[in-house]
Amino acid sequence: MRKWFSSSAWVLVAAGLVAASGAATADVQRIDWHNAEFEVPQVGSCPRQVVSFTGGAGEAGDRVYRFTPDKPIGHVDVTGEGAEDALILIECGPRDAEYSRALIGVTTDPGGTAPRTLGTVVSPPVWTQVPEEFQMFHHDIAVRINDFDTGQGHTEHYRWASSAQAFVRIDGQ
Repeated sequence: MRKWFSSSAWVLVAAGLVAASGAATADVQRIDWHNAEFEVPQVGSCPRQVVSFTGGAGEAGDRVYRFTPDKPIGHVDVTGEGAEDALILIECGPRDAEYSRALIGVTTDPGGTAPRTLGTVVSPPVWTQVPEEFQMFHHDIAVRINDFDTGQGHTEHYRWASSAQAFVRIDGQ
């Protein structure tokens, strides 16, 4: 099944299909990510660190982290282990500065109660390039990157590599 995560409506449709099929709610859906504490992988110049979010925003050191406004959390099995993981668009930067944006993958511990970071799917090298939306198909993640400088965009493709325990780019770039 192809899942787009460019609007909240698609997340609701996907959730409705899961509920209608009788499948149980995944553990990642029980976590209130906007009010959770978890390790955020590197986002632009922001280092990997534990951030305590309240209302979708948090601070760690001299950096401000926030969930990208109006962008849904994707609940899909990115690792191929049969359980849903979460894909989240996160922004980070110094207070009162431009924020970088990254797509990160998170899951839960084996008990399904505590957040556990998988890693960064993509974090463009400059803040003017931003992941805008993503799609998952057969464990491949297509990420649409917009470039504010050129007004153009492109799509990059990633997949979870269990041997590396990381997301890797698979489109030959």
